[in-house]
Amino acid sequence: MVSREYIESIIKKYKKSANKCIKKEKYELALEMISNAAKLIGSSNIEYKDENLEGMIENISLKLDLNTMNKKFISNTIIFYDGFGENTRGLAEIYLMSLVKIKSIVYVTYKDRKDKIPGLINLLNKNNSKIEYINRSKSNYLEQIYQLNSIINKYNPSDFIFYSFPSDVVATTVLYSYEKVFTRYQINLTDHAFWLGANCIDYCIEFRNYGAYISNKYRGIPESKIVKLPYYPMIHSEKDFEGFPFMVEKNKKIVFSGGSLYKTIGDNNKYYKMVKKLLEQNENMIFWYAGRGDATELNKVIKKFPNRVFHTNERNDLFQVLKKSCFYLSTYPICGGLMFQFAAKAGCVPITLKYDDCSDEFLINQNNANIEFKNEKLLYEECKKLLCDDKYREKRSIEIEKTVISENDFYINLKNIINCKSSKYEVQYVPVNTDNFKLEYLKRLKKTDVNITLANKSNLKGALYVTPLRFVLGVFLKLIRKFNGKR
Repeated sequence: MVSREYIESIIKKYKKSANKCIKKEKYELALEMISNAAKLIGSSNIEYKDENLEGMIENISLKLDLNTMNKKFISNTIIFYDGFGENTRGLAEIYLMSLVKIKSIVYVTYKDRKDKIPGLINLLNKNNSKIEYINRSKSNYLEQIYQLNSIINKYNPSDFIFYSFPSDVVATTVLYSYEKVFTRYQINLTDHAFWLGANCIDYCIEFRNYGAYISNKYRGIPESKIVKLPYYPMIHSEKDFEGFPFMVEKNKKIVFSGGSLYKTIGDNNKYYKMVKKLLEQNENMIFWYAGRGDATELNKVIKKFPNRVFHTNERNDLFQVLKKSCFYLSTYPICGGLMFQFAAKAGCVPITLKYDDCSDEFLINQNNANIEFKNEKLLYEECKKLLCDDKYREKRSIEIEKTVISENDFYINLKNIINCKSSKYEVQYVPVNTDNFKLEYLKRLKKTDVNITLANKSNLKGALYVTPLRFVLGVFLKLIRKFNGKR
């Protein structure tokens, strides 16, 4: 574990150097430093917003003078900027499915992601949408900024939807130049963590009250700029089941869990203690985890329960896997909201031990769905009933499928947000306690993780300028992890 002070001391160095670079008009180097500072805040989650970083990005935006025409765009076009470029993970697909029915769409992502999004490309082409790519393979941040700015001036959008990773300095720099030119929306995918851009948006689309409260109280976004729209998982029910990666004996029941393994680390390894307890109490249970990351603790469970615990990569047939599972055990202490919804739509009851408020509101009327447990004993009892009582499990399966917003309801409310700036889903600003959740980020973080975070090739010059030794150590550690198969 590293201390907050330790993280803050490194961030302070990056901020100081970035400010110096801005004064010397070395904007590219400044952006690299800002990005690395943002990555470090994101990995430690010590803050939800950093005013200094926002101010520096805005300052660079003004210096670059991007909106030279200074006009108000009034076309019927929405630019959807996707910093991730993922085909099925995340929310791009469900948003685009609805947006193509509302206005003309220009989808923007990075050229190196083109081969990763065949489904999105097919969807966009079917609906006569435009696709534009930003080339970052040999271009720096400033060149990427000018590319995005050129796309904006080519299409003159009425709306811009910002959907990206937390340390994005490209779109945020551009958006600061277009206040009152077009309407700027942020899809708040990571409502529980830090991200850049809180001051360069007109509306923040939240999927639950938890994120809305954090955005209002800690990111300083006014209530008038916050709208709420729950999401749903994109189900590809036509896909065939790809088969079990192990032999399944008669009368054995599969408990599935999955997602990035970092979500299972913390709170004294309680997640793995729960898995072991469930396996000890239920001899008919097989545990299957699908996901990437450090599997050190999971491998210990595999060793203790041979032929009963299995680890695979993420599956493309997730919905089909869940349909064949007895129930879904959520990651802990960080739960996966989209996984909750996938499980619910598949009629596979999601079960979680409640760590804090961050696990709330992934499902409609979740408080009454009997899926969150503050008491481990009650959780074990519910799991046993699901594993041993087929009729009970079938009843729960039917009930849980009703807890996810429908595709049509999502479309209607997104249309209202774009056209009327409102949704039928009212925000309730209920205070949430995030102290324990944020502390878990620091508990998981090691000095080696900090060095790895700072050693990324997109910010190479900035890292070498501010923390050269950490950069070199980080590169070395990355090579070791790659060699050991920990990607």
